[in-house]
Amino acid sequence: MPIPDHKNYPFSFHVIDIKKIDSSPYQHRKYFDEERLRELGASIVQDGLIEPIIVRPQQKDRFQLIAGERRLRAIKDYTDMTIIQAKIVVVHDLQARRIGAAENLLRQDLSAIESIEAIIEIIDVEMSKEPEYLTVGKTPLERVHKLLSKFDSIRVSKNMGSLISKATNGRFHKYVEPVESIFKNRNFSINMGKA
Repeated sequence: MPIPDHKNYPFSFHVIDIKKIDSSPYQHRKYFDEERLRELGASIVQDGLIEPIIVRPQQKDRFQLIAGERRLRAIKDYTDMTIIQAKIVVVHDLQARRIGAAENLLRQDLSAIESIEAIIEIIDVEMSKEPEYLTVGKTPLERVHKLLSKFDSIRVSKNMGSLISKATNGRFHKYVEPVESIFKNRNFSINMGKA
């Protein structure tokens, strides 16, 4: 029986067929070191899977991977295993993106570009709650770039002593505070120049 997680989404643990798992469209990791995957596969064979992967149910008895791409690849490519332990979560697209991006940022072997992409993903997920934000660009990168450009323009104007309209200042604080809280909640250090 599914139970609520600390983030209030239902989940359960099951062993599932690896052939029923589809890749995540939100995966930021582009490079997978084959030697390290081989080592991970050997470790899983010897000691078992220490942490289950995270998937969400899809149609026709299939699952979409949310977190655990390296573990899944290691098992597929370097073991004889046909099943894997999985935490099955019932989440919508934004929650899946948030979980996947947060999981990626916790990994130490992400490249600088992959880390930046994961941060952009987290900002975009959180800011997507604002309908106005979604109209400023077609992709997460476009939207976050425009958002940060606006922040920087307003910050520079404030630092130069220029007068900022109440509406502009209100929009600045409306968006700065959520972005700052994203980073504070994930132990990042950021200063958006709030006055």
